[in-house]
Amino acid sequence: PLNDAKTYQLIASGDTFGVFQLESDGMISLLRKMKVSTFEDIVAANALYRPGPMENIPLYLARKFHQEPIDYMHEDLKAILEPTYGVMIYQEQIMQVAQKMAGFTMARADVLRKAVSKKGSRLMQEMESEFIKGALAKGYEEKLAHQVFDTIAKFADYGFNRSHSVAYALLAYQIAYLKANYPLYFFAAFLTSEQSSDRSKLFGMQEMRKYGVSLLPPSVNHCNERFE
Repeated sequence: PLNDAKTYQLIASGDTFGVFQLESDGMISLLRKMKVSTFEDIVAANALYRPGPMENIPLYLARKFHQEPIDYMHEDLKAILEPTYGVMIYQEQIMQVAQKMAGFTMARADVLRKAVSKKGSRLMQEMESEFIKGALAKGYEEKLAHQVFDTIAKFADYGFNRSHSVAYALLAYQIAYLKANYPLYFFAAFLTSEQSSDRSKLFGMQEMRKYGVSLLPPSVNHCNERFE
């Protein structure tokens, strides 16, 4: 189930050693600051903790915890940006904003998504002109159209693919669920999968002690090729 309290408690506390995508020191710090309590929090953390999007972490946290007002730039964009507190962190949000505000087709919005990573390019200039023109045709003020497009342009190199982030988050959640609820099986699987890394195995063994899991010594009579 995606609402398991023990799993979210484990993630929010940063007890994520061995959990896919969530075990680096920086990610652990972010998970604690976010006080992760929903699946969407894990999705957002996966997207935010990237070389570009990291710049948005302080703003995201300030808005999440009501330390700063949320600005959607326009009420029409609220439905698109509300899940991320008005901060664009997913590529799909760029595409949805372009559709909603400038009347872009899905195909044209995808061209914009690709153009965003090429700041100053001729294609980006064409996209800006098309966006402003489309927004004016839909009745939006020119100043707002420029403000929104500038926000999209700043997004360059920052955006993460939401569908990718959701897939990462689901795998991470499933592994965290196993660790929180079935630690014996988690550590058996972890030690088996870390065949190439003695360092990770040693860390794993230290973690096991915290969970009251002991490791039996090798035995020619009982050992298999996997940890059991």
